[in-house]
Amino acid sequence: MVSARRRLRCQSWPSAALAFVGCAVSIATAAAGSDAVSPVTACDRLQSESGPTIRVSEAQLRPAAGGLAAHCEVLAYLDERTGVDGQKFAIGLHLRLPEAWNGRFVFQGQGGTDGVLGSGDVQPGGGRPSALNQGYATVTTDAGHSNAPGPLGGASFGLDPQARIDFGYRADDVVTRQARHFIQTYYGRLPSYSYFLGCSNGGRHGMAITQRFPEHFDGVAAGAPAFRMPEKGLAGAASTQGFAAISPKAPDGRPILAQALSQADMELLSRAIVQSCDAADGLADGIIDNVPACRFSPRTLQCTSEKTASCLSAAQVAALENHFQGPTTAQGRRIYASYPYDSGIATEGWRRWILGTAPDSRVNAFNVSFGATLAYLYMTPPQAPLPNEAEAVYDFYRSVDVTAAHTRIFATSAAMPESSVQTISANAVDLSGFRQRRGKLLLYHGVSDPTFSALDTLDWYKRLTDAAGGEKATGEFARLFLVPGMNHCSGGPSTDSFDVLTPLVTWVEQGRAPERIEARAGATTPWPGRSRPLCPYPRQARYLGQGSIEQAESFTCAAP
Repeated sequence: MVSARRRLRCQSWPSAALAFVGCAVSIATAAAGSDAVSPVTACDRLQSESGPTIRVSEAQLRPAAGGLAAHCEVLAYLDERTGVDGQKFAIGLHLRLPEAWNGRFVFQGQGGTDGVLGSGDVQPGGGRPSALNQGYATVTTDAGHSNAPGPLGGASFGLDPQARIDFGYRADDVVTRQARHFIQTYYGRLPSYSYFLGCSNGGRHGMAITQRFPEHFDGVAAGAPAFRMPEKGLAGAASTQGFAAISPKAPDGRPILAQALSQADMELLSRAIVQSCDAADGLADGIIDNVPACRFSPRTLQCTSEKTASCLSAAQVAALENHFQGPTTAQGRRIYASYPYDSGIATEGWRRWILGTAPDSRVNAFNVSFGATLAYLYMTPPQAPLPNEAEAVYDFYRSVDVTAAHTRIFATSAAMPESSVQTISANAVDLSGFRQRRGKLLLYHGVSDPTFSALDTLDWYKRLTDAAGGEKATGEFARLFLVPGMNHCSGGPSTDSFDVLTPLVTWVEQGRAPERIEARAGATTPWPGRSRPLCPYPRQARYLGQGSIEQAESFTCAAP
């Protein structure tokens, strides 16, 4: 049995076109087990695996050093080719094979739009042991392209039809097969169990695998999944246009996006949301557990005359409603999901995505960085190349015709016979293949996520429930855990440190579905060290009426 604790670590990729947050799942306190498997061949012999479709650039035995256990490290590139505009493409693979293997395999999905090879290991947070040190064979991939700076920017791989497909889903299949082959060659047998872990785009990859390649993994943990990435990118443009329209202007005439709402405005909004919705779960503790019962409207804060510190202007209220209700096309068709009002919107994590922090017309909001991705990757045909400056991307994002672009994310062409929605999205609810092979899917999503909406994931889960035959049937193979207050993959006034691997392994290997997951608040929250149970939807955490409200054991998971 493997015991593990997960802690999310997030990083933002430097490219303006890659403003997703990449979150690595960390695992701790897992034992390799008494039946550790030793290699049957030398690490450097894996170099001979090079062939017409694969180049093994490195296969080196690494002694224990730098906090990592001894292991065989493999770097390989599959299907190398020259694509559109002379761009070089290959599907990169970074694999680490521990000397004392626990018989299990973990594929770590990455954030952003991939494009970096990654560490080849599920990295620790707070000094916890890595998956490698626990005996897992681990792999990451760049999904078929590199985000190295270039004249077209990091998202320019979207100009190449095959690169879109590799990023969308094909790399998941190719890398899994090749990693398993290396594992079998090195240890003399295949893994007993295989797991996929990822958040954001990594969560999207996990969902795509359950839908397209159900035979590959026994368990998948998908956090804040970007399963409707094109629609979200376009909705982000419409939302940004709404906030830019109410922003004060800089001397150059361009809006100062970060000042559309001041930090004091956001804190006013957060306090009002908590005051309105916190007690709906039976306990006023700063955590809004009863998400469906929250019916907050920013109009309750609208000024009756001039703007003051205690109210929001009518323009600010309208921009917030445009974002939270979900922008629409000119014909009134909603582009993406609505967002829940939650306590985490006054955090730096929320502002960093939606408004940024730049004090002038320069823009550093992650949402705006979808501009190049929208132009290159989501629309068919792709937009003409943009200059590789954040300001130019921002100008494009502010001026793009949302209604016309909405048509183009569903469009196809002779060169791109699959639309971006078909290629990149993972919105299907037919998981019959995954279910038939007894696969388990553990979903989690922060309610205060500013980029991918928790309500979109909840809607998908409800559709899955309908397709699978009801809550009981769905709960046997898929469960969703909402995390109140948590921003994108981590952060916010929330209990955002929790274990996803242990309950997933227990579910897969022992048949015990997770009835609750204990989560803990970090040092920067209002309640450092507080613990709470995360509950499988539709159950919610409820105070038992006795015991400390800072301890998870004082709460149960109950039907609303």
